[in-house]
Amino acid sequence: MKNKKGFLLAEETLKIVIALIAISFLIYFLSSLYFNSQKDEKLEFAKASLEHLMEEINSIEEGKPKDVEIYNPEGWVVVSWPYLDEKLIPNSCSNFKGKSCICICKDLKFGEALWSKIPFLTDSQREVASNKCDKKGICMENSKSFIVKGEVGEQSPIFIKPPLILKIENKIISKNEFR
Repeated sequence: MKNKKGFLLAEETLKIVIALIAISFLIYFLSSLYFNSQKDEKLEFAKASLEHLMEEINSIEEGKPKDVEIYNPEGWVVVSWPYLDEKLIPNSCSNFKGKSCICICKDLKFGEALWSKIPFLTDSQREVASNKCDKKGICMENSKSFIVKGEVGEQSPIFIKPPLILKIENKIISKNEFR
């Protein structure tokens, strides 16, 4: 007579292994579903924030400064294209008449210190920034040619750290430091 205990042990072990594989697959599926919805949510926040900013830009009266509050998405940047006299812009801006746009993009991972040296960034690094705005950002036409001026210099991005208050004055969008 053969040992049935050994056979039952192998059968139970197989069931446990299959259950662990199924649970692992379920955890992977649910986490990927969650993170995809988070990405979509942040892109929707960026779109709403940019629409609000563009509405305020279009309603501004000549010579009168205006403050605009931007809350989301935290960790992203507000940036204007093209940079100085360059022709490089995100593809999503190429259909605009003036070829000028304002974008809210996921932090381009250059960091504030490197953005201060943007004139010294190589063409390929500026191209990477442009491509990242296409893939992980939202852009709208900047028909009035406003320029985003961050803390580190002319036409550098403004990092969104809520509540962010932007000052719009003389075709320049900057961070309002006095509030």
